[in-house]
Amino acid sequence: MKALARSFAAATVLFAAITLFRVGAPAAQAPEGPKNLKVLPKNMSRREVTGIMRSFSHALGVRCIECHVSKKAGSDRPEDMDFAADDKPDKETARKMMKMVASINEQIGTFGLKDAAQVRCVTCHHGVKRPETLAAALGRTAAKGGVDSAILDYRKLRERYYGTAAYDFSPETLQELAGDLAESKKDYDGAIKLLQLNLEFTPKDADTYAWLGRVQMAKGDKPAAIASFEKALELDPGNRWAKMQLEQAKGGK
Repeated sequence: MKALARSFAAATVLFAAITLFRVGAPAAQAPEGPKNLKVLPKNMSRREVTGIMRSFSHALGVRCIECHVSKKAGSDRPEDMDFAADDKPDKETARKMMKMVASINEQIGTFGLKDAAQVRCVTCHHGVKRPETLAAALGRTAAKGGVDSAILDYRKLRERYYGTAAYDFSPETLQELAGDLAESKKDYDGAIKLLQLNLEFTPKDADTYAWLGRVQMAKGDKPAAIASFEKALELDPGNRWAKMQLEQAKGGK
């Protein structure tokens, strides 16, 4: 239990200030301590537990209703939650994740590292419920609904999360997904759409033009490929990969 308490101490400190301003009822009006604690130490105060729960909410971009049941139908307000109830499977999943985080931090503690960082939920989740790369998320969407669905998701995610740590919106993400579509699925048209989407947001990215040329070559459109490789070299004359691809496209001349 002491190890678990140490693992969540940082979260408690970080969110203590938020708790002071956002917890609805003062401690004097809520004398009872937290109930049904199965992972956190049972002697934790309401303020400590609330601080940790708020850190989870922030790390995953979710509200209390994600793991807890509401005593009022349709309400997701914290004051309407039945925090002690174990009705939702997500709550048990959260407990398992808490144990995993504590175990990881205990192992890190045995390495003898100086000023070793502590793993927290936000380390992997970065403000989203499902901790995965943007390429993985879009790849799943593309497999289910096609490239156009993935492009729509990209636009929505970019509008909502760009500038945060949630996803990597650098050109490499769409390059990775386009490369996978072209090389493993032979979906050249889908790959070209993704690379053109990349150029919509990063029009001067030489590597994206080089990737576009490579996909166009694989599709059999040599003139378009040559134009893309030449554009890549115009933007980045020192791009050796684009230069090699251009030479190959022109037959080694």
